[in-house]
Amino acid sequence: MKNLKNYKKFIFYLLIVFVGGALFFSVHSSGDEIAYITEQVKRQNVEKVVNATGEVRAIELVTVGAQVSGKIEKLYVSIGQEVKKGDMIAEIDSTTQQNDVDINKAKLDSYKAQLQAAQVSLKIAEKQYKRMQTLKKRNAASAEDLENAEDTYETAKSKVTELESTIKETEISLSTAETNLGYTKITAPLDGTIVSIPVKQGQTINAAMDTPAIVQIADLTRMEILIEISEGDISNIKPGVKVTYSILADLNDVFETTLQSIDPGLTLLTNNEYTEVVDSSEAIYYYGRLIVPNDDGKLRIGMTTQNVIYVENAENVLTIPVTAVKNNGSQKYVEILTDKGVQQRTIVTGVSDGLNIEVKEGVSEGDEIILAHMSSAEISDKLSNMRGPRGF
Repeated sequence: MKNLKNYKKFIFYLLIVFVGGALFFSVHSSGDEIAYITEQVKRQNVEKVVNATGEVRAIELVTVGAQVSGKIEKLYVSIGQEVKKGDMIAEIDSTTQQNDVDINKAKLDSYKAQLQAAQVSLKIAEKQYKRMQTLKKRNAASAEDLENAEDTYETAKSKVTELESTIKETEISLSTAETNLGYTKITAPLDGTIVSIPVKQGQTINAAMDTPAIVQIADLTRMEILIEISEGDISNIKPGVKVTYSILADLNDVFETTLQSIDPGLTLLTNNEYTEVVDSSEAIYYYGRLIVPNDDGKLRIGMTTQNVIYVENAENVLTIPVTAVKNNGSQKYVEILTDKGVQQRTIVTGVSDGLNIEVKEGVSEGDEIILAHMSSAEISDKLSNMRGPRGF
């Protein structure tokens, strides 16, 4: 945008010089004399920039959802409210979840009582079995009595093992029920600002099919700006270069930062809209990412930014207007006005900002570079066209 304004200003001044020169030579020139418009080679800084638009986004934007179904009994937050990690966000009706906890606690108590009884029976069966072993050695008990005692003992052991497994299973069920009960109290997972509340108090949500969103929390102290860099410019831009940005609400307030990274895929791929079939008429862009501070809260999610990416720069170098450069095949040259007339010099150029261009070889500081020239006949024609409608 800045280069465009400079270019328009340059064209305006160029027209003034043309008109002034035309008026002078219409009075003082004769024959086929040539009028030259020149500008001296001078030293200055040149910066090649790319202008692009961007969008402000939150680096950390978390959707807080509900993992259990039920009616939202209480919402504790509102849009724009600041919250700390662990603060209460919402509370869901916990009747069902509390019942599950109570039922599993009752089952667990019952199974533990049964286990105690089974362990007593196991001790009795073990003693009886050992006694029968002793009596059998003395031929005081039959083999059948020993087998019966052994069977009773093994059955008692199996019962204890079964109850121990049942207790572990019930403990897991109780833990799950307690976790689900905890899910009815929704808390903030990070420090931030409430930026969205898609539900209302009293609304019933169903977590069976998906995870309903309760709120969205964003950390707005640091923001991310996604710059849309065109396909034609992307190969010239590298991470780490200087970038300035401003928001549409205040274009005069310009901030400076550096380009953090460039996405490897086009914007459609980043936004999960890429189908590998892109319309040939559709422009291709890639996201360049800026990480910027936002302590004053001036940047808001979704804002549009005007960005200037400084691709390349040259300091205190010889420069000439871009319009003075001419091409002869692969070579570039300029025309210089000297005491001996017009000279043509081959030049080697460098960085260009669209208005001025660096010249590395071929000219010296102070040389008069020819921007344009007109013969006296051409000047007369221009003057005739200017005087006609206005009656000069």
